[in-house]
Amino acid sequence: SQHYKWIAGLVPYLDRRVRVYEKCGLLWSYESAAVVDRLESYGGRVCVTCGELACAHASPVERRRVAIVTSVWDEHIDGVSITMNRVATYLEQSPVEDVLVLTPHDPQVPEPAVKGLDRIPKFSTGSIPVFALIGRNDYVMGAPLAKASSDVLTSYDPDVVHLVSPDILGFSAQRWARDNGVCAVCTYHTQIDRYVRFYTAKHSLLDKLRPRIAVQKLFSTFYGGCDVVAVPNSAIADKLVLKMGIPRAKIGLFPRGVNATQYNPGKRSKALRAKFGADDSNVVVLWAARLVPEKGADLFADAFVALFNNKTLLEHYPGVIDRIRIVVVGSGPSRAQMEAALPPDRTVFFGHLVGDELRAAYASSDVYFFPSHTEAFPNTLLEAQASGLAVLAPAYSVNRALVPAGSGHLVDEHAGAEEFADGLFTLLRDPRYRRAIGKEAVRVARNRTWAKAFDGLTTCYDRCKALRR
Repeated sequence: SQHYKWIAGLVPYLDRRVRVYEKCGLLWSYESAAVVDRLESYGGRVCVTCGELACAHASPVERRRVAIVTSVWDEHIDGVSITMNRVATYLEQSPVEDVLVLTPHDPQVPEPAVKGLDRIPKFSTGSIPVFALIGRNDYVMGAPLAKASSDVLTSYDPDVVHLVSPDILGFSAQRWARDNGVCAVCTYHTQIDRYVRFYTAKHSLLDKLRPRIAVQKLFSTFYGGCDVVAVPNSAIADKLVLKMGIPRAKIGLFPRGVNATQYNPGKRSKALRAKFGADDSNVVVLWAARLVPEKGADLFADAFVALFNNKTLLEHYPGVIDRIRIVVVGSGPSRAQMEAALPPDRTVFFGHLVGDELRAAYASSDVYFFPSHTEAFPNTLLEAQASGLAVLAPAYSVNRALVPAGSGHLVDEHAGAEEFADGLFTLLRDPRYRRAIGKEAVRVARNRTWAKAFDGLTTCYDRCKALRR
């Protein structure tokens, strides 16, 4: 046909077409019309995989085929899944790119948590509930590529395999790429070496194994096996080169962006501030995150406890302390502990927010308290900057790269609750300073666009042209 061509899985076609088409959600009795309709619904070009069948629209325009292999996609919402959703959507909408996603299915998640990704073809791989070993049941890890997954990749014949995580699935996809002469581009998302101490400390044997060093060696092996390593900023590039021995020649840049039309001070809402228990005289301190230990949940709560228990401040500046309101957006296993620690008359827990509700929550706040020391690129910090908030954060390398002088209030990299309490008080007491750094933060954020971010990523893909064997 001039409209589509079969590229794999057609022998013996007549014997199994009913079973295969059922996997595609099509009725074989009018299969021709259904296939054409399916192709048209995907813009007439995207590859569709289902069971043993793969089809692709024949197009006069040559498109780069990108296979994304990721352990988080649409069943869980976190910084990695949000970023990869954006990447795949960009590729799907591009006239010169094509995308296929391979990702594990979590049997505990009956429906995707993220909507609106139906146009992006997805093939489900196996999964392993490995995170349950450290008391986290909210994630699964992708199992190694099985024959069905490998057959799908072979049928798709990608120009680039985009690997997201240095896990079992990621290593097996990296091996597939190497064996098949396909360029592997790996994006760096998570500083797992900074995460592990929050969980292994509970297990004395694991802690004695020096897990941070073990993770760094694992990273060195994984990223060293990538053709291109796309990092979010120069701080992570230096870490990979200096601590993990990744050749600098392999490093590419995939920064992150923010949509300034969606995130901006104009989204501020008096009605929403009223739900916060705040009027114009109050100072609203926001945090939006997964409420887990590695994100700084304990430090966030402890800083407010230190502030509210500072008798000197309460005695000399009672009006300043009384003005504070705390808003927490997100969910996770640390929520109950945080609720017990923070004053209920000053604190609102909103759970998970998305879209316009999340944007309004940012813009209707005044300070963004970001306690984490573990992020490779904190998307929420960038969203807070674009919304005009005064950022309070630790001055570790990533934050120093994202928060230039005058655009936020950074405390010492190793600051504890008392130092963060002092930072909160500074921002509470000095509205002129608070507004000035919030205004500068907007200017900084507007220079970080998704267009620039995707230019960086596609430049990393472009490097594969010379590397493909």
